[in-house]
Amino acid sequence: MAHGEAVDAARQDAARARGWIAASQAVILGLATAAAVALAAPAGAALAALAGLAAAMAVDGVGNLAAAFDQDGASTEAARRLDAILRHTPATPAAAAPQEPDLGLLGETFAPGACIAIIGPSGVGKTTLLERLVALRPSPRGAITVGGADLADLRPAVARAVFAHAPQDAALIAGTVADNLRLAAPDASEDDLWAALRDAALDERIRAAPAGLTAWLGDNGERLSGGERRRLSLARAYLRPAPWLLLDEPTEGLDAATEALVLQRLATRLDRTGQGLVLVSHRPAPLTICDRKLSL
Repeated sequence: MAHGEAVDAARQDAARARGWIAASQAVILGLATAAAVALAAPAGAALAALAGLAAAMAVDGVGNLAAAFDQDGASTEAARRLDAILRHTPATPAAAAPQEPDLGLLGETFAPGACIAIIGPSGVGKTTLLERLVALRPSPRGAITVGGADLADLRPAVARAVFAHAPQDAALIAGTVADNLRLAAPDASEDDLWAALRDAALDERIRAAPAGLTAWLGDNGERLSGGERRRLSLARAYLRPAPWLLLDEPTEGLDAATEALVLQRLATRLDRTGQGLVLVSHRPAPLTICDRKLSL
């Protein structure tokens, strides 16, 4: 069974177990309350009511204790899995990422600065391909090369240094505009931040906010619209110094006029920086800035 299927099966088993525990707890609660009321009835209705309430509270407390043990076990298991992922043996430092590497995808090799569109129906694996490039998923041996090296042989830190990634569902932290942007470039100046925002067609919106770059965005950027969050993620990717830019549905949710402005400024940026582009989009407009299309 594949790892993902095993995880899904475990989740289903856990859900069924929680259902049985909840049902059992309800039955036990009812029986305990009824028994307490029956035993205390000769002493009067008030005392019987108090006895029933005490029994209900006792059973409920035991149920919460069982839930706490369940959460403790889940936390311990999660910590074990995370430790296995993060554990590594300090070895010789990883090789530096190539400064201007070519990129091998689907049997073709693309020179630095190429603009490539990945197309295909939903679910075919376009987003998965981008995630493999930044080592969020393992790459099959021989499937992708970076600077002539098999991506499967590169350490994640080396692979990630080659790419700036704006995922389809980018998370934002509870912080300011500047806090979110500097996740990609901690030492970026305010001028750098404004330049990235302009390239993402978000500068006017941020300048209009009373606090500007220090405007508080709330949890996951809740004070921004969906399109604004997407453009902030795009600006963040622009700030990361990398020879290749990976964009997953960068204009999804934007109106036609905003999309056209974002794409115009993206094309200008690529011409200015010489950065390469790997783009995934279901919309036709973004594909027009790419000179090559690869179908999955």
